Amino acid sequence: MNTIYIQNQHNLSIPEVKLDVNSGKCTIAGNSYMEDTCTFYYPITDWITNYIQQKRGKMWWDFKLGYYNSSSKKHLANIIDQLGRYQLSGGQIEVNWYYHADDLDMLEDIEDFMESSNVLINTILYPASKQETMFFKRKASKNHLV
Repeated sequence: MNTIYIQNQHNLSIPEVKLDVNSGKCTIAGNSYMEDTCTFYYPITDWITNYIQQKRGKMWWDFKLGYYNSSSKKHLANIIDQLGRYQLSGGQIEVNWYYHADDLDMLEDIEDFMESSNVLINTILYPASKQETMFFKRKASKNHLV
């Protein structure tokens, strides 16, 4: 079992992922709106399954997502569900989810994830950088959301 590190390599549709097998610290950060979410998220859910079976250590998860599509949302819900099952079996987890003040949809998603999985998710408000704000405005205008 190894640490997984996925860099987005200038592809804004793919989040950066770090799953550290030694520390149990895991981060998914950026945007997630790639076309083939199954191929992207399978190694992550597989890693979680293996970590739970082999390590049984405490896991710390930080979600620092900007935009994610509905397909990615299903995979994120699956990750939270896996963590919930781990917690029910006696595993220790801590989940932090960072969100922007104006992203009420994400806050609602987080609440849905908590309700469906019985996982406590610490919601942490953080301000957007100028670069992030410009990206989200550009992305929203392309999707006719502005």
